[in-house]
Amino acid sequence: MNNAIDNYKCTTHVLNYHWHKPKFMSGVGCMNHNREGSNLSTTSNALAAVNSKPRSHSINYVSSDYESLDYDHYESELTVREEKLNGYKTVVATNVIRWLIYFSIAICTAAVGIFIDTIIEYLCNWKFQSIRNCIDVKHSTMECLIIWILFTVIPTIIGCCVVLFMEPSAAGSGIPFVISYLNGVRIPRMTAVRCLLVKVISVICVCAAGLGGGKEGPLIHIGAMVGGSVVEAWWKGFRSGPGRKIIGPLQNDQERRDMMAAGAAAGLSAAFGSPVGGTLMSLEEGTSFWSSSLMWKVFFCAAIAFPTYNAGKNILYTNNTNPSESVHSKSIYFFGKFNENTIYFSYSEFPIFIIFGIFGGVLGALFVNINYRLSIFRMKHIISNRKKLLESVFVAVFVAIVNLTTMILLNNCQKKLEISSFNVVQMFCPAGSYNEISSFWLHTQEENIRSLFHYPIEAYSIFSLLVYCVTYFILTELTVGLNMSAGLFLPSLLIGAAWGRIASKVIHYYSPGIIGNDPGKYALLGAAAQLGGIVRATISLTVVFIEATGNVQFLLPLMITLFTAKWTGDFFTDGIYEMQIKLSGVPILISEPPPLTSDITTEDFMSDTVCAIPHILMVGKLVDILNTTKHNGFPVVASKVCYCRTTIEHKCYGLLKGFILRSQLNVILEHNLYLSPLHDENYYTKLELIRKSTFICDDTLLFQKLKVKEDERSIVIDLRPYMNSAPYIVRLETSLSRTFRLFRTLGLRHIVVINNTNEVVGIITRKDLAKFRLWRKAATMGLKEVNVY
Repeated sequence: MNNAIDNYKCTTHVLNYHWHKPKFMSGVGCMNHNREGSNLSTTSNALAAVNSKPRSHSINYVSSDYESLDYDHYESELTVREEKLNGYKTVVATNVIRWLIYFSIAICTAAVGIFIDTIIEYLCNWKFQSIRNCIDVKHSTMECLIIWILFTVIPTIIGCCVVLFMEPSAAGSGIPFVISYLNGVRIPRMTAVRCLLVKVISVICVCAAGLGGGKEGPLIHIGAMVGGSVVEAWWKGFRSGPGRKIIGPLQNDQERRDMMAAGAAAGLSAAFGSPVGGTLMSLEEGTSFWSSSLMWKVFFCAAIAFPTYNAGKNILYTNNTNPSESVHSKSIYFFGKFNENTIYFSYSEFPIFIIFGIFGGVLGALFVNINYRLSIFRMKHIISNRKKLLESVFVAVFVAIVNLTTMILLNNCQKKLEISSFNVVQMFCPAGSYNEISSFWLHTQEENIRSLFHYPIEAYSIFSLLVYCVTYFILTELTVGLNMSAGLFLPSLLIGAAWGRIASKVIHYYSPGIIGNDPGKYALLGAAAQLGGIVRATISLTVVFIEATGNVQFLLPLMITLFTAKWTGDFFTDGIYEMQIKLSGVPILISEPPPLTSDITTEDFMSDTVCAIPHILMVGKLVDILNTTKHNGFPVVASKVCYCRTTIEHKCYGLLKGFILRSQLNVILEHNLYLSPLHDENYYTKLELIRKSTFICDDTLLFQKLKVKEDERSIVIDLRPYMNSAPYIVRLETSLSRTFRLFRTLGLRHIVVINNTNEVVGIITRKDLAKFRLWRKAATMGLKEVNVY
């Protein structure tokens, strides 16, 4: 094993040395190489933009189209002066504003959730009533099929077109976006208001059309976007007057990340009525940098969103006379309140819980594998917008045909129950009964999940449940990946609840005493196993299910089922979100560094093509550097370029004095900050301009050619007041594992590599670490280095 790693090290070093062949610029220690995050159009889908590359039809690469966020606080002489002059009163005022921002994020997220739910319910009721009247009154199969197709295709076209032609970044559930952003990757258009509006329209269309997609996943993304948009609105509101000094410390990537994490938690809290589960989901699946203070803020936001959403829904239900709304629909618990007889279990059922987890993990791994192959096919063959739209229309027509065909061919008749007699059709059934499969296709996903959890055991036959389970599995596979805003939380729950009820009927047949006449417990565990097998979340899902049912007695069965489902699924594939992230080439950093990497040092994987800038230089020279390089970060050095020798020959770029970003240099030059000396009257104007530059993610602005007057080129500029005088550094001998932990834990964007005499010899960015991946196949694993494109 050691020999293999030694060989691996040598290969890695040779490749790095070949890739970064020096091309020195005259007069400065600069070499032109790919910057940390290359050009990416802000109008394209951030995760789908790389799909046009022929090399991206794989998960074994890292895209260079992404930049890192910088969660490290900006420190310079400007910030030191700000702290001294502002004092603790400003700190208190900033904390008050911070909490008000979190409160407004919760209210806005709940309001958006109420709006989405209301529109979906109205459109679905209109659709179901029209189809039911056509089937039971006109008895014309072809006419009813046309009506069904129209009610499915028209919303699909609208939902797909707004995404394709207005905001491609709104496609999908959006959870991979949130995970990537909270991990430290800058996702273009993540907080754009237009993206938020398109997301809302598209998810409404998906649910109204009856496709195999839900709104809960997109609502998490919507919550994160609301968090980013609300904090930007607060920034703009305080950009003038004395309030700008209060809002100034909140203008950084770290504060925005925290508020977007709170928005994501508020979205899940509103979707499932689970504030604690939303907080834990934000921790487990999203935020990579966690603290007790952040947990408290996220929980506060989620806790405000839940009652706000619930109160808004109750107001709407006050005048709602829809007979399809059962007591479970009006319950504060998303899944409805379970009967007391349902929640009890015996230790003899533990093997059943384990079997459920294994089956859910296997079925979840199958879902992920099929989705991966479909994604590869789409990336290769469905590229143009016309093909993407035609694919969505085809899926919509297929859904409508399958729905009506199963109702005609599987004319299973069920005696009408008081709780299930609305929005169902009689078709060819005798009076007093209805077509059983119609109860699935003519109700919303929320109504279906509650009926599977709470209806008596005789409400559904095994055959109808099996047909629905298989059919909806296929429809969900086809829907996930379309260019629409579709989530898979509720579809996964429906699939799992269906086969969970099948298992409960089989168990009831052979051992009636275990479940009695209430199959809700096994339907719930089946839903948990299916969702856990696909997304591979454990702790957060356990709490979500407990809060959504209002029964803590389900804790132990859910823990056993979800942990078993995760372990089983991980044996075969990654989770669905991890697969989508890798397929897009996002340089995400996992929670722990790859094992057995202590003998891989920074000199093996660092970029030794650095552009170092003297701390005092002429304006013309600085402009030339920025116009001829594509770097985003520059070490600031005190000496000229020199050569030195360590274990191998390295180029030294001078004695390290600090670090400065391109965006900050652009502001200094564009606003002529170097013309006025630093003093108490103008320091904050300079600091405010530099803080705003951090959020410039449009490459056309960041890398535009700079021009200065000819008489200003000879002016000497001192970078010390603006640079970070104490950047994070590592030595050449630092191991990969230690560098990985430092980079990820602190949320860094760059790490400067120095030699024994504190001279700059290299730089490390996110992609230098993300290219090292641990591969797993069944019970074997190993380390590989993927390519960076």
